[in-house]
Amino acid sequence: MLTTAEILNLIRLTELEIRRLQEQIDGDDEDKSNEAGEVILQFDAMALKLEQMYLESQPDYDIYPQYDDYIKLINE
Repeated sequence: MLTTAEILNLIRLTELEIRRLQEQIDGDDEDKSNEAGEVILQFDAMALKLEQMYLESQPDYDIYPQYDDYIKLINE
């Protein structure tokens, strides 16, 4: 079983990869854009699963951030 800290790390890594893939989708290279478009769907599904895992872990919000706050922090 993953710890809350490990889940947060996976959330961060997933969000950063989604951002990278989105940049490729928006880029000029059509092949990379198409490939990234296929892969990003899998990462979006992973992000939803990780959100669910985090919330189900019932984190102590005195120690860990609220999910939405953490996502905002990553995407700043």
